[in-house]
Amino acid sequence: MKSLPFLIATGASALSLLLGVWLFFLSGTNQSLSSVLQQRQQEVQTQQQALSVKQQTLQAQQEQITAGNTISQQVGPALLREMAVASIKNDKMKKILTKYGYNVEMKDEAKPGAPVPAIPATAPKPATPAP
Repeated sequence: MKSLPFLIATGASALSLLLGVWLFFLSGTNQSLSSVLQQRQQEVQTQQQALSVKQQTLQAQQEQITAGNTISQQVGPALLREMAVASIKNDKMKKILTKYGYNVEMKDEAKPGAPVPAIPATAPKPATPAP
């Protein structure tokens, strides 16, 4: 019969061989998982870049909307007053204002002979979508 140290050494070497083969297969699996992870990270980075571009576009549009609102708040009332003054002498202008819900009435001021149109009492009617 073989000596006990020989059997222990043979068993240890066989166990080492099995563990080495198992480690080899695990490293191959690890590399494939690492490759999949890199691909997903690249996809996420691409989507983040696309999102960043869309956010920049949205911000530019929001700035345009804000600028438009500012202009409409500054110019709109003055324009309506001018249109009301013009509607005193122009029936077509008066029809346009009436069509959009503004009723222009004359208001007596302290200055005689200078009629001033009243600020429209009714707000414009909201536009209804076409069917």
